[in-house]
Amino acid sequence: MGDSVPASDSRSRPGPGSAWQAGRKVRAIVGETYVGHVKVRCLGFYPHGQRSGFLLQSAGTSSLYKCRNALSMPMERFCLRLVVALLAASAMVAHASDAVRIVVPFAQGDASDLMARIIAQPLSKKLDRPVNIHNHYGAGGIIGTQDVVRSRTDGLTLVLGSVSNMSMNTACRGERLGYLPSSALRPVVMLARAPVVMAVRPDSGIQQFSDLLTRFNAYPGLQTYSSSGLCSYSDFMGRYIAFRSQVDVVPMPYRGGYDATQAVISGEVDMVITELPNAMREIQAGQLKLLAASASAGPGNPPSFEDIGYAQLDAHVWYGMFVPAETPSREARVMQQAIQEILKDSAIVSELQALGAEPYNLVGPEIYREVVNFTRAVEGYVTEAGITLE
Repeated sequence: MGDSVPASDSRSRPGPGSAWQAGRKVRAIVGETYVGHVKVRCLGFYPHGQRSGFLLQSAGTSSLYKCRNALSMPMERFCLRLVVALLAASAMVAHASDAVRIVVPFAQGDASDLMARIIAQPLSKKLDRPVNIHNHYGAGGIIGTQDVVRSRTDGLTLVLGSVSNMSMNTACRGERLGYLPSSALRPVVMLARAPVVMAVRPDSGIQQFSDLLTRFNAYPGLQTYSSSGLCSYSDFMGRYIAFRSQVDVVPMPYRGGYDATQAVISGEVDMVITELPNAMREIQAGQLKLLAASASAGPGNPPSFEDIGYAQLDAHVWYGMFVPAETPSREARVMQQAIQEILKDSAIVSELQALGAEPYNLVGPEIYREVVNFTRAVEGYVTEAGITLE
């Protein structure tokens, strides 16, 4: 990049040691640099007497920003002015340059993580910007969800919301949670829904749910089940079934559904309750035997939870995208429309179905009602059973 001042124009070139000479050094350093995600170019020096300065441009745009008065200020102020100018230049295209961040509040391999990864690449292509997935797990999904509640409201930070972090956390901790997911987050679009399953190892000797209860009664306090984490929906289901069946079984919360599924296969626990996408591959490989599934929606048409006496638990779980509540409608709508278009793609539908899930076409207020109704239902069951999920 050449100087913006002609070589023959010596009037506007102060001597050695001046701010111009310092500016030449600064220009050499920041001639093409990054401020956040934005590339900023210094196009050179422009003469204007004591108001001379530097011309900056955000790469990829025609927008210019002038850093003035470079010659009439101390070096410290000059450097500060240059930094401010760079920041202002970066702001010109910050919205177009920032990556989308999808926070998954559960570990890699969990059903929520799988849903996010199915749409991440096509979403990146549709929005023409990077889409990054951040697994920020812990406390049954609370840590990652809080991250998004406190994030910028620019429409670029989303959380993968599921029954566990959008409903169970409220039922589990109430006011101690510090936020109400249904009001602290704005629904964008539902992605999919899937059944919950109960499974054991094929070599366990257990053929049906009644056999499992017999085993639990024969060894009180010695049998275990794995779940997606403390205060997750699968953790609640195990405790509620134990309460209604009057058996003494030990809950073993893991950091996600994938880990919970692997725990029963390896023999660490005796039974697992999890979402079907966490266990579909293992079921098809013959590593797990299903004892029940929501609405019998599992490989081999297993009994439903209603069939084994728990009609109130015979429901699918869902996965959706949410943004901070103060996110402008326009920004949320852009994301909603992009994801809805993706979910119409037959290849995406096939990927969901391969996991045992299906698209769930809800938006806006419909999602809000789904979250609120599910939360109220599980709050009632938690109160009925006197369950403490901490």
